[in-house]
Amino acid sequence: MSIRKPIRKVTVNVEEDIKRNFILEYFTLEKEVCVEGAAHNTYGIEVLKRERTQLSTVRVEYRKVFDVFCTEEEAKNACHILADNTVTPVSVRDIVEQLIGTEEIENEEYEVMAV
Repeated sequence: MSIRKPIRKVTVNVEEDIKRNFILEYFTLEKEVCVEGAAHNTYGIEVLKRERTQLSTVRVEYRKVFDVFCTEEEAKNACHILADNTVTPVSVRDIVEQLIGTEEIENEEYEVMAV
């Protein structure tokens, strides 16, 4: 289980054929892991996208990437970079991999649902 802390919220307005908007929320995730009998905190990020469709349903999409940062400050900085560039859940993994210089993120969760 991880501790989720809100960092930023961004409203995105898209004007294509149909005007629509969606909300992106950025969170840090803190989790305690045991390595060789010692407890350590690791940090990750979550990006949540909420959008109301024309049929009045709410489409929710999120991606959580766990255990990629050693400090909460690094995770917060990554959230601000993602928010500044309005990164959506579908791209989070690729962007985080570029930020930390690896392609070996193994612990993530991704979900899309309509309610």
